[in-house]
Formats: sequence, C-alpha cells, structure tokens
Amino acid sequence: MPDNDPFGPAGAPGKRPWFGPRPFGIGYRPQTWQGVLVTVILLLPVVILAAVFKPHSPVFILAVVPAVVVPYIIIAIQRR
Repeated sequence: MPDNDPFGPAGAPGKRPWFGPRPFGIGYRPQTWQGVLVTVILLLPVVILAAVFKPHSPVFILAVVPAVVVPYIIIAIQRR
C-alpha cells in the first residue's frame, strides 16, 4: 500500500480495510480474514437458497440483496 494510504500502514493492526480495490480490473475484494469471513457468511445463505428455491423466488432475491449491499456498507464506513 502506498505511504499516503488513508487507512495507515498495511501492517498496522486494526487499520487495514477489510475490502479493497482489486490489483487489476474493476471492483473490490476481501483483503483480510474479516473480509473473507463476511463474504462467506453472506454467500452461504445465497448458495443454500439457490439449491432450494428458484432464482426468481422472492426468498432468493431477499437473500441476494444483503449479500450485495453489506460489503458496500462496510467499504463506505471504512472510507470515513
């Protein structure tokens, strides 16, 4: 991470963001074990419900919305 990183040095405990920009391409990816844990916790219900319900089911759609929105909320909070 560059020296002017607003989150502090990469090695500082508690200062590294859970999600960050990809090294190439568009989007964000988990950078710490906390980010990976959030991703797994959010995607597990989506995978389970995809096996049980049809993809256009309201229950499935309600499971997908938090899986998409919560990481962006975490990123927005960390950017403050």
